Amino acid sequence: MTTFRFSLLAASFAAAFPGIALAQQQPDAGQILQQQQPAPQLPRTGPAIDVQAPATVQALPGGVEVTLSSVSFSGASIFNETELLATLGDFAGKSYDLAGLRGLAERVSAHYRANGYPFARAFIPQQSMAGGKLRIEVVEGRYGKVSAAGERADAAQGFLAPLRPGEVISSAPLERATLILDDQPGIKAAPIIRPGQEVGTGDLDVRVERTPGFSGDVGLDNHGNRYTGEYRARANLQWDSPFLFGDQVTARLLYSSEDMWLGSVGYSLPLGSSGLRANVGYAHTYYELAKDFANLGARGTAKVSTVGFTYPIIRSQKANLTLAATYQHKRLNDRQKVAGTDDSKSSDSLPIALNFDRRDALWGGGITYGSLSYTAGHLKLGNALENTDRTSRQDTRGSFDKVNLDIARVQATPVANLVLFGRVSSQWAGDNLDSSEGFSLGGANGVRAYPSGEGNGDEGWLVQLEVRYNMGAYSPYIFHDSGRVRLNARNAGLTAPASPNHRSISGEGIGLRYTRDNWNLDANVAWRSHGGEPQSDTRDRSPQFWASAGYRF
Repeated sequence: MTTFRFSLLAASFAAAFPGIALAQQQPDAGQILQQQQPAPQLPRTGPAIDVQAPATVQALPGGVEVTLSSVSFSGASIFNETELLATLGDFAGKSYDLAGLRGLAERVSAHYRANGYPFARAFIPQQSMAGGKLRIEVVEGRYGKVSAAGERADAAQGFLAPLRPGEVISSAPLERATLILDDQPGIKAAPIIRPGQEVGTGDLDVRVERTPGFSGDVGLDNHGNRYTGEYRARANLQWDSPFLFGDQVTARLLYSSEDMWLGSVGYSLPLGSSGLRANVGYAHTYYELAKDFANLGARGTAKVSTVGFTYPIIRSQKANLTLAATYQHKRLNDRQKVAGTDDSKSSDSLPIALNFDRRDALWGGGITYGSLSYTAGHLKLGNALENTDRTSRQDTRGSFDKVNLDIARVQATPVANLVLFGRVSSQWAGDNLDSSEGFSLGGANGVRAYPSGEGNGDEGWLVQLEVRYNMGAYSPYIFHDSGRVRLNARNAGLTAPASPNHRSISGEGIGLRYTRDNWNLDANVAWRSHGGEPQSDTRDRSPQFWASAGYRF
């Protein structure tokens, strides 16, 4: 990581020996930009499909019994006879009354439902059963009518095009089509399958409703860096379907107690009805360094322009996988009045990410979610920074790449209301990186015992563990955080190699979350257990206290 100047003496020293780690580093636009990244959010669930299948005729036990010698099937096209016979178990030579025979047919129906065919039914048709030969009729369930109703039903109908009348009703394409429709901003979809006019068919009716056009949240927290303002006010706004069916305008504003502000706007829209979306955005950050750096007159900006696409490779109730590709252009500037410096740099990069989540019944049920991304880019430095980069042999200019993995799990336990949470975040770099592409450990979303901006490096990993107990609106929790960074991905060959070239920190704490209606609060305190005093802040605050409050509308 490039070391930055925080005084006249440090500026001269860093120019000659930029690889040497200073006890207190001056934040720059790249690091400040990284600190504004939001924490990963738990994915929301989609609407369940209401399947109103025909009622099954029940038979009372007793009556004439038949000893079976063989079973055959008719009407089955999805599974072959061998697969269906396997669902019946060992039946040959056993006697069954009518209720028992219908029980065999129900096993076939259950096999279809378990494999994603919710409207399929097996039944016993009228037959002689001579010689103990049983025939089971399978009605696999096919679409009759497929229609959308309600507001903007004409636009919604296109999202249901993959579900064609006459095709077998299968959960995978059914969930995909209806969930992608419900994913459109400003739209709420409620799918229902009812028995159709013809035997063995089901009519899909999707009720489409408009949700409120404007939504968002406002909040306060103390999650900022002390030198750019630890107390922050934030507001996020979404305007759903303002111009087209499923498009969205977003805006974000954040302002800190030391006059740092971040503003961003974005626009996204669907491209067709497959789930493919395009998005564009622009974000502008301005900062002035305060506290220990106030006399330097240090200030700067970070401007980020983006354009990208997202596509749901898998979209279902239980598992989702989304591909995202976003071109980013960053322009960063750091100025210092006392030293008379004005440093600029820019980068072009293309992060390609796979965002995923999966719900399962493992050990009582849980959800795993996260993202895996690869970023390739090119960094261009201004003359002064390029000279420093060459002298130090950091060689951050030019091409760079990195891999990021962020994975989390929420896990139920046998103890009622007791929930476990775990998260692992990591970064690997092909070479030394600019500060705007680095990895940081400290802060409210990292090792909570250390301040925001602590533990910056080119590569690293972070582990968070929580034990939560849900008590209605309240959720107390205890936690442990650990992390380690590698300061320089390539330390050998530098003019002044970092020694040591790594930093490890950890801490534990307790906290309380409160969620009711549209309000949410989170407060926690954390104590350091490994890593010593902070190196990014001269103030030694122990325990570290974090708090946030928000309101959704």
